[in-house]
Amino acid sequence: MQTTTGRQWSVFYAYTAWTVVGVVAVLPLGIALFLGLHIPTAFAAAPLSTTVLGGQIVLGAWSAWRAMEAWAATAPSPARDRWGIRRVGRLPSDLSLLTAAAPSALIAGTTLLGGANLRLLVISLSLLVTTVAIRWRWELGLVLVMAFTAVAALLLGPLPWVLSSGVLVVVTVPTTRLSLWLAALVRELDDARQAQAQLAVAEERLRFARDLHDVSGRDLSVIAVKAELVAQLVEREDPRAVEHSREVAQIARTSLAEIRGLVRGYREADLATELRGTASLLRSVHAEVTIHGDADDVPARHAGTAAWVLREGGTNILRHADPSLVTITLGPEGITLVNDGASGSAELHEGSGLTGMRERLGADSALSIRRDGGSFTLDIRFDASGGTR
Repeated sequence: MQTTTGRQWSVFYAYTAWTVVGVVAVLPLGIALFLGLHIPTAFAAAPLSTTVLGGQIVLGAWSAWRAMEAWAATAPSPARDRWGIRRVGRLPSDLSLLTAAAPSALIAGTTLLGGANLRLLVISLSLLVTTVAIRWRWELGLVLVMAFTAVAALLLGPLPWVLSSGVLVVVTVPTTRLSLWLAALVRELDDARQAQAQLAVAEERLRFARDLHDVSGRDLSVIAVKAELVAQLVEREDPRAVEHSREVAQIARTSLAEIRGLVRGYREADLATELRGTASLLRSVHAEVTIHGDADDVPARHAGTAAWVLREGGTNILRHADPSLVTITLGPEGITLVNDGASGSAELHEGSGLTGMRERLGADSALSIRRDGGSFTLDIRFDASGGTR
């Protein structure tokens, strides 16, 4: 199973994988109950075939697990067959299928020699049919199930238990393939949600880059042209070089002021607006956002810092976590962001984002982070040094 996927897919994959393995392991026992086979009695009468059947069940479960791992590696876009149909609802085939076929052949050979119970052969065939049917096209699987029911009826007679065994196999195969289809659908939705979060971060970066280009691009172009003109005037000892050089300096100072204004506006946005924007951004990736307090609870002189923390903290949650629950708390003492879906070890290492945040907060404020299981907390305290609020 891939480790870079989201939590929803991980949980659903584990559920589906163990369901498939459980079906392969338990189905033969259910068939045995339908046929009224007493395992100790069967073992006493045919120890070799009974032991082989037990090994076939174990090998079948192992083969199903291998197939689930290979299937997960191809989700959500599995290969297509020669008719262009996606192999969403069936597991990939490999040599591990021989682990289900070989014991059936051995039990069949023993039965022909008169050394095994016919019911053991039917149970072995039910496991073989189920294992193959969930890996091939559904039409072939249906044919195999019908053939199994017919063979069981020929071997044991038209007993009600034989029909019930066939019905059990018929129900098991499409149910298992439906579980695989649902798991693939969850994987696609999970990948789409992660892509949406990445797009949201990319859009914010593009917005700032566009604003920065609009503010500074024209001035820098003018400075480049003016600088070349000054160089030419100096080479000709033209006195107008002094005047143009002063213009270059003035344009540079004006451009610097505009850039500072842009950055200041980016970092110190209106707190109420930033709170709504951060909540909307997190909810766009299907995270449940709970807000305690509001923008008016934060002192005016800390509103810019709180807005900047919300912007940076929300972006970091999208980049480094897989959140489903986010709690934002605002108050006179500070602001706290708590999110789940934080992967990694308990030991925390501050990246450039947190380091830059700590540096910009100043000495009067304090930043602390902690991870408790899958929960990550970012806590900012205003006036942590004891200053007057």
